[in-house]
Amino acid sequence: MKIKNILILGSGSIAKKHTKFLNRNNIKPIIINIKSIDIAKRKINDLIKNLNIKAAIICSPASTHLNYINFFKKKKINFLVEKPLFKDSELKLINKNFFKKSKLTELVGYQLRYNKTLINVKKLLNSKFTGKLHHVKIVCNSFLPMWREKKIDNSISLSKKKGGGVLLELSHEIDYMLWLFGDPNHLKAFIDKIKIFNKKVEEKANIFFYYRNFNLQLEISFNSRFEKRSILIEGKKASISADLLKNTIYINKTGSSELFYKNNQQKIEMLFEQDKYFIKSIEKKQNANNLQNSLKILNLIKLSRKSSLNNQKIKIT
Repeated sequence: MKIKNILILGSGSIAKKHTKFLNRNNIKPIIINIKSIDIAKRKINDLIKNLNIKAAIICSPASTHLNYINFFKKKKINFLVEKPLFKDSELKLINKNFFKKSKLTELVGYQLRYNKTLINVKKLLNSKFTGKLHHVKIVCNSFLPMWREKKIDNSISLSKKKGGGVLLELSHEIDYMLWLFGDPNHLKAFIDKIKIFNKKVEEKANIFFYYRNFNLQLEISFNSRFEKRSILIEGKKASISADLLKNTIYINKTGSSELFYKNNQQKIEMLFEQDKYFIKSIEKKQNANNLQNSLKILNLIKLSRKSSLNNQKIKIT
């Protein structure tokens, strides 16, 4: 099945990047930018009938995602939804039918899985290069006004109602943590609402994840002017330091660091790789699906908020 056109819901910066990819690959983007979900769904219904639509990319606010996902599942339309899957407060609305076996491709856009630096970190871990793990630290510090094109006063990132806040915005880091290390057993979180942006959302979080034999510290913020995105892995035999902004990996086995890997991958290339995977999965009927993993992320966010509020170490269930 050859994909000829794809619906894109939303018109923000991420929607424009998906549009760029589709145009480059001779796939027609059909953009739906209607605030009313009911009116949008009526429009989409007409397009499905008239143009035989088979796929959609959901770039609308997180508060609309669950509604659209359920709609596309019912219509048997393959979809890629931008992270987060939806707000963690909506977890209670999920029923067993959400995971019913499907012949659709149903993906959540966690693009760091297509990051060449992290792919090579994963290869090192799989080879047992570090030996027994002792400690891991993941950092993602950024400054929101630097990566939002519009005035941030009306930004979705700063709207609690629409699914904003640093935990949801930077959940890429939680996804690749699960991808590299699997599921933790406990967590303890410290979340700040520093109000640099004068909104009621989390702007900074430190979360400690406890695995069976090692601990992992996650530091994320979107109110730091010193941008940093990195992972440090300390093991019995060796250490790994990866910089996701400079696309480098340094290794250290003797006390002296050496450059192990470097690439020139641009950020948008990860999105393009993800979109290629999405389309290939549909055309070859591979039925890729990462919804369950994305629900794990939302559960960790929910538990992190509970831990911070009660100042408790919490068992992950």
